[in-house]
This record gives sequence, structure tokens and C-alpha cells, in this order.
Amino acid sequence: MTVEITSDADMPKCLNTPSKQATKARQLAHLHSGIPAKKARGPQPQGFFSRTMIVTLQNGEDVVIQFRPEPLDLESFQVARRALGAIVPDIKVIEDEEMEREGIWVYWMECIPGKTWLNGARGRVSQTRVTTVQSLGRILSKGYVSDSSALVVDRNLHPHLELLLASEDPEIRPFHAVARDLFGKLEQLKNLPLFVAHFDLNSVNIIVNDNCEVSGIIDWELSTPLPFGMGFGRIHTLAGEFSEKKFYMPPEFEDAERGFWQEVWDGIPEDVRSHADPEAVQIAVTLGTLLNAFQLEEGKIGPYNPVVVDAIPKLLTYRIPLIRGTDSPPYSE
Repeated sequence: MTVEITSDADMPKCLNTPSKQATKARQLAHLHSGIPAKKARGPQPQGFFSRTMIVTLQNGEDVVIQFRPEPLDLESFQVARRALGAIVPDIKVIEDEEMEREGIWVYWMECIPGKTWLNGARGRVSQTRVTTVQSLGRILSKGYVSDSSALVVDRNLHPHLELLLASEDPEIRPFHAVARDLFGKLEQLKNLPLFVAHFDLNSVNIIVNDNCEVSGIIDWELSTPLPFGMGFGRIHTLAGEFSEKKFYMPPEFEDAERGFWQEVWDGIPEDVRSHADPEAVQIAVTLGTLLNAFQLEEGKIGPYNPVVVDAIPKLLTYRIPLIRGTDSPPYSE
């Protein structure tokens, strides 16, 4: 089970304050790089599963030192970096006996220039959303991994839908019909190209520059490549948002959403696009929307957000621009 850090008090005594984390991070950055560290600061907000320090070395370079109570599977980071390049930070394990004795794993990462989208767009989200979401589409269009999604469909998606269909949870049962329909269409996804897909793409994991264009995407743990379109199910909360426990479409929603898809379609290579049948992509987006709401944790349907579940009936009516055309709205009433 994923270990959640609710406060610094959840960390071992040697790391249970920001000051202790900064001191250890400076020490480790110096040892790893051979360059003395000038200062260290913690980003805000900190994540739920780690404590992170941004360390400035004497040569002016910023690096990231991250303390985690459980190890990372670095394969997901490496797959994403091979596909997307420097948008994904390089990551390495730092071996430290003291930390290992305390049950802490330490990682060194490149520091992506910029701010989280949450902070970088503060006070100007509406004015910059289209720019950010379009640039994200441009980046994710480079996420090609392989020609076929057959293995992922059989090993990952098939069992996930079976668990949903077998669930008697009263929050899940209303979605049995749509899950059954999608289950019957899984074969169509096998011919879609396999693309990088971020497990939790949100305003904290997206890094933007001063113009609010995406400069990096971080926190790739638990991510795995999926059929083209499934990872784009996040478009609901990239172009839109949850406000006062309800899904909300801001005035710029459709400009951002259409811009995202235009950048994706324009960016994927022609030979890849020829395998991305729009009807199959629509199925993938709908499936991604459903499975994002009911994610797996250790082989079981994990805790889910009731606010998201309440919005699912509407989100499942979403149609991508290539399917709905220019006159129809993104969602049905």
C-alpha cells in the first residue's frame, strides 16, 4: 500500500522538520555532484508521498533531492523520458546508509525550470489556460512508445474492467452498463499505438515557464503507457476544473480543448496517425475517463473521489472534436 505523508511528523526523526530535510539534501547533493551546496528550499505544496528539496549548488545549478518512504519503479520515468525527452526530468537513486537504516529511499532529479502550473498561472488561469493546454497537447503528441496496445489491453485494461463489473459497490454499480459496453470494444483498442500516459496529470505535476507554456512534467510514478487517447481522458480537468464540488467548464474550455486535440493530431507522425482511428480513440478516451475515476491500488479498486464520481455521467458523454465536428458541444446534456 502506498505510504502517505500527511505532515513532516510522518518522516523519521532525522528528517521530521524542513530544516533537517534541507541539511541532509545539501549534504547529499554535494556528495553526489562533487559541488558544494549553497542552499535548499522545499517547494509548496509538498507531495503526499515524499518530501522534496530543491538544492542550489555553488555553480548556480538547481537539483532536486527527494526523500521517499518507499522505493520508486524508475521504469515509468525512463519510458516517459525516452519518448518525451528533457520535458521529463532525469532521475537517479542515491544510496545512503543512514537513510536506508531509517527506511527512506533518496532520489536525485534534474530541476525543470519554471513553476508548477498551479503557481505559475495564479491569478491568470483564465487568460493563460489555452496557451498551457495547447502546449501540453504539442508535447504529449511525442509520446509514441510502440505500434500495438494488445499486451496492455490484455494485461491491464481487461482485468481492470472485470473488477469494475464484479463490484457490488453502490457507487460503482451504476456504471456497470458503460463498463460492459467498453469491455466489448476492447479489441478495437489493440490496434491503437501505445502512448505515454501520466497517472495523475494535474496543475501540480505540470511545470510552466513565464508564458505559461509547459516546460516539464514531473511525478511519473505509477504511470504506464496506454492505448493512444486513454491518457488524454484528463482533458476534462485540464480545459475544465472542479469548483465547489462540481465539474465546471470555464468560458475558454472549448478553445483550450480543441487546441489541445489540434496540437496532438498535428504533432503525431503520419505513420502513427494512420493507426489512430478516431472511433477507437473516442473509445479509449471514454475508457480512460471511467478508469481514472476508479483506479486500482494493489489489484483492487482503490479509494475514489465522490466528487469525481458524481461528475462521471456527464464526463462519459464527452466526444472528441474529430467525432463531434464543429457545431456540437463537447458534452451532451
